[in-house]
Amino acid sequence: MMRLAAIRTAVLVMVALSACNKAPPLDNVCSYGPLPATSEVAAGQGGLVTQAATDAYFYAFDGAGKQVGSAHVNALLPLKPGEYQLKVNNSVHMGAVESATLTKCPTGGVLVNGSTDDYYNVFDDAGKELASAHIGAALSLFQGSYQIRLNNSSSAAQVQSGTTANLTTGTVNVDASTDEYYYVFDSAGSQLASSHLGKPLGLFAGMYTVKLNNSESKAEVGAETSNIPAGTLVLEGSTDEYYYVFNAAGTQLASSHLGRPLALFPGSYNVKLNNSTATTSVATSPITIGSGSITLQGSTDEYYYVFDHAGTQLASAHLGRPLSFLPGDYTAKLNHVSIPVRVEAGRANENQTGSLTVKSSGSGYYSVFDSAGTQLASKELNQPVSLPAGEYLVKAGSNTRTVAVTAGQSSVVNL
Repeated sequence: MMRLAAIRTAVLVMVALSACNKAPPLDNVCSYGPLPATSEVAAGQGGLVTQAATDAYFYAFDGAGKQVGSAHVNALLPLKPGEYQLKVNNSVHMGAVESATLTKCPTGGVLVNGSTDDYYNVFDDAGKELASAHIGAALSLFQGSYQIRLNNSSSAAQVQSGTTANLTTGTVNVDASTDEYYYVFDSAGSQLASSHLGKPLGLFAGMYTVKLNNSESKAEVGAETSNIPAGTLVLEGSTDEYYYVFNAAGTQLASSHLGRPLALFPGSYNVKLNNSTATTSVATSPITIGSGSITLQGSTDEYYYVFDHAGTQLASAHLGRPLSFLPGDYTAKLNHVSIPVRVEAGRANENQTGSLTVKSSGSGYYSVFDSAGTQLASKELNQPVSLPAGEYLVKAGSNTRTVAVTAGQSSVVNL
């Protein structure tokens, strides 16, 4: 009986020793060795070190996701035996800790090189952002596959323990003299980034579309700066109005106040000012287009209208308010009376009108006709109507008069 009891005791001791000396799990990242005698680790605990070449911290989480410790990389973190989730810059690896054992888990790194003052971002395979750093500064990460984004352009990075994945970027830049911004799009048409003219953007190598006031240019970005030439277009004028720029397909691209230039990529464009149109070609040199103005002066609260040579109405304005147009021949109309007008760049074309008033002690309306008998306007008695200089027929009730209207003067008919 005593011999049998001794055998059982020996078996239990062997099982216990086997459990105490259980080998850590196989791991292609972490390594395991004896805990140095100088380590300040409590009895029954082990130690864990995350090795890295950057100034970072690592964090340890238990199986329930609770953070149980943290330390600077390359510093020892005492932990109870068990498996832990380790995080460096939110990259993750599992590490095991055994009693009186030192676990070493090395990281690798990623470094994005470039010449711009930008930041890059690191994402995992699931698209979750993990960390970011300035161009030229490395980030420590556990071994694995990552997506690196710079101004939303992407590059894959395979990080290996103990090494740094170096990624090189290029730049795109649009230079022009205006205070405007350019925009960068990928091949799918998604906007990636924008920058002020003259300020480069860092991008990973690839083909991109660059837009400037909705004009477009292609850019192939490599390891060097891709400078895209641009020019400027300005429509000069003396009025408080805006001009509009269209591409060859008739799509409006941009607008600006008269006298304020727009930056555009080289190409052919249509410029509109109060619906008058001119075609121009933009190169890298500044393009200036002149306009002139039309004003119908008058003393009444009425509007005049401007038409092109085809009879299409282009614009209207209150009497006394100027309208700017591109050079050409136009027709101004006031109360259906036409005035031919020629617009020349840099010149103001003013036309003075006169007024007509039919006065009566009664009430009612009077009508104005041209020499052909076409009615031009009607007004309440005693109220003035503005007309270009000329002879008109006035009717009020059964009364008919011929009246001459003189520019800048008021004609009165008493009934």
